[in-house]
Amino acid sequence: MSEKNTAYRKPLIPQLDGDHVTRLLLVSCLFMLANFVVFLPAWFLDPRVLDGASVWTKPQKFTVSLALHFATLAVLAQQLPREVRSGPMLIGFSYAAAVSLVFEWGYVSLQAARARRSHYNYDSQFEALMFAFMGLGAFLLIAVAMALAVQIYRKGDKSMTGLRWGSILGLTLGFVSTLIFAGYMSSYGRYVGGDPDYVGMVVPFFGWSREIGDLRPAHFVSLHLMQTLPLAGYIADRKRWPGVKLVVGVAIVQLTFATFLFLQALSGKPFWPI
Repeated sequence: MSEKNTAYRKPLIPQLDGDHVTRLLLVSCLFMLANFVVFLPAWFLDPRVLDGASVWTKPQKFTVSLALHFATLAVLAQQLPREVRSGPMLIGFSYAAAVSLVFEWGYVSLQAARARRSHYNYDSQFEALMFAFMGLGAFLLIAVAMALAVQIYRKGDKSMTGLRWGSILGLTLGFVSTLIFAGYMSSYGRYVGGDPDYVGMVVPFFGWSREIGDLRPAHFVSLHLMQTLPLAGYIADRKRWPGVKLVVGVAIVQLTFATFLFLQALSGKPFWPI
């Protein structure tokens, strides 16, 4: 066998280690996927509607989004040496995110079972307090991404430039832009230009209003910078394209689109009009 064939090659898919943080992140992902399956019957059979969609749509959206979030963190963390992944910084942030995950999912599901809003609900003192706690939980869910970005920048593998900078920029920009868009919604609400108690027709599964301005599409696009930029960098590395340039280009396009959606919603126009 020739030396060329026996030389070490990086696998197409990053190999997941068995360290504590990786296992914690993967278990969190699998927990969400299992809940998605378990609640499928309720989603299809329960006839109750809240904000124009099934009462179980929000929990199901949460399970898919958070499963993707934790899977992303587990994969991107493999760029770090095992001793860094097992260090106190990532362990602390990962456990805070996992605890927040259980809390957020549990309360969202409880409110769905009661056909009550979990977000932007000030109808009772308890629900207002829980919404405030959910804000803290949401921050901890994305803070782990920022912690991971810092560690990848300081101690991550530098052999795949596109993936490295896609991870650093994706996690950082996703964290910062989510704080901006989600923070605005927390202060002023998610709907603009209409009655917040009547959103009319909505986009299937996502639940975004098709009749009034809805700030959530901008939040969605900005949050998923955490996935699109590392993926763009990874593809660039595999294709031997200029990874950093591609990552920066995708970031500019995606942030511009998120800003456009935000301004569109502020003008009272829906993302997908009827």
